[in-house]
Amino acid sequence: MIGNPFVTYLDKFNVLSPNHSKIYDEYNREMETEESFDFTIATKIEEHLKNIFSNNPHSVILTGNAGDGKTRLCRLIHDQFSDKSLVNWPENGVVTVQYEKGTIKIVKDLSELKEEIIYGILLELQRCVCNRHKDKVFFLIAANEGKLSKVLMRYNELSVLRQYIMARFDSYENNDDHLSVINLLDVTSSVYVERVLNEWNKEEYWKACEQCEKKPQCIIYLNHRRTSQPSIQRKIVSQYRLLDYLETHITLREMLIHMSYLITGGYVCKDILEADHTHIREQSKKAYYQNFYGVGVGEEGFSEMKALRAFRSLDPGLYSYSPIDDFIMNGDINGDEEIERLYNEVFDDDLDIEFDYFKKKVRFYREYGQNIDQPFLEHWMPKLRRKVYFELEGQNYLNTLKLLPFEYLEQYIGLFDNDSAQSNVRKDLVNGLNRAFSRRLTHKFKSKGSFYLKVSNETLMIYGSFDRRKIELLQEKGRDDLDHLSSKFFLVVDGEVRLKINLSVFEYLMRLSSGGTHNILSQEVEILLNTFRNELIRISEPDMDVLEIYRLDKDSGVYVEHVLDE
Repeated sequence: MIGNPFVTYLDKFNVLSPNHSKIYDEYNREMETEESFDFTIATKIEEHLKNIFSNNPHSVILTGNAGDGKTRLCRLIHDQFSDKSLVNWPENGVVTVQYEKGTIKIVKDLSELKEEIIYGILLELQRCVCNRHKDKVFFLIAANEGKLSKVLMRYNELSVLRQYIMARFDSYENNDDHLSVINLLDVTSSVYVERVLNEWNKEEYWKACEQCEKKPQCIIYLNHRRTSQPSIQRKIVSQYRLLDYLETHITLREMLIHMSYLITGGYVCKDILEADHTHIREQSKKAYYQNFYGVGVGEEGFSEMKALRAFRSLDPGLYSYSPIDDFIMNGDINGDEEIERLYNEVFDDDLDIEFDYFKKKVRFYREYGQNIDQPFLEHWMPKLRRKVYFELEGQNYLNTLKLLPFEYLEQYIGLFDNDSAQSNVRKDLVNGLNRAFSRRLTHKFKSKGSFYLKVSNETLMIYGSFDRRKIELLQEKGRDDLDHLSSKFFLVVDGEVRLKINLSVFEYLMRLSSGGTHNILSQEVEILLNTFRNELIRISEPDMDVLEIYRLDKDSGVYVEHVLDE
């Protein structure tokens, strides 16, 4: 058996494989000498850059992390406007393209160059921007934001360019017809996942597996089959969408590495073809829903794969939800025909649950009691919760979102493009803020028609008060220039002070509003809230004749506002 060449291709994305370096742009010409697969992901930024240099040419700076695709975009623009493809980057990393609108100078990676070279490039860029590109020379520069800022701050001669670039770092909306700065960190991680899964699961890539005698025992093929299913793909995308809500960015390269590991588990066809029964049992542990969270991968894999680190705290296998745990152990004897049908769909006799081994162990558990085989439960329950999370479709019966570490996730998701829900939730957010500022269980406003944001501190002094008419909740805008989905909100007070509300902040405030404590997510959120409070104090206009504080109301057991006057 030769094996499937597409699996060999996927192994190039395995960070622990010697072939891994070939996924980088610098090696992509080498890949063409082997059996290659024409794999591209269409992105908005590609079309946006083409449109700039075709219709409204000006200079562009691309920033972002390694793996966000800056080098690939530079190559794409070169090949789009040059009469020949770029085979290799020159040693200095700079290429020039002559085209009908002028000259494009493409700098592959500014941070790879010596500082005096960077200074010269930026000085020329400044001149081009200041004279509005009258000489028709346009730059496309890929840069590390930190290195770029360092050079700009060091040289006074670059002060004008520094001012332009810093304004665009503050907001992409400051881009204009003379200079655009595009940060690829603004690409939301979930955008490309479904496209990759659809592409890599095309049946034409898996035809070589059809006649393989090892197919029933092949975890790679099982993962392909499962991740081809639209319902499972939606669950995978929804996990990446969580990262958007939490403002955790996964680069395109990191996502490809993660999706490759999701399908292969780090194996190649040789591992499957040569496996004996012991190996098959080990391979069965590499089901896609295990691979997604890096179960059993070891610390080396976590250090190499950022996506695994990002998803580690979102693992549904770690959170017990009694209706789902009961479904796992007793769903086939529930008595409800629909639940029993769902159970038999999820827990079949496939490889990932070691054929009929799981069902035999469950029967043994039922007959001999919980204490007889506790190690079995400790080993299998996290795995089976992950399986249920991804594969159970009957959400009307069991809400698998309850396996995630967020109490208010559904409410957060429901806010997007829903003006009524956004308006209604302001009261709860304000109640949460009042309790966050004072660090006390303050009086909770019950009427959505009348509530106040009280700017206080731990001494219980109230510095200012803003009524609901001065408090707006605004949804973040989507983007036309790159793939960015609206993922957070802004609480705006008096049209001036803004608090960014992502899922972490929302969860924190909603738990406080409902009577929870300050220890949830506090380290991540409280610095942001303290800055917000200080800005509110700055714009507050306290009445100098009265002093407003919180005092404990013994009847209700909560803190209420109290005015001390002369």
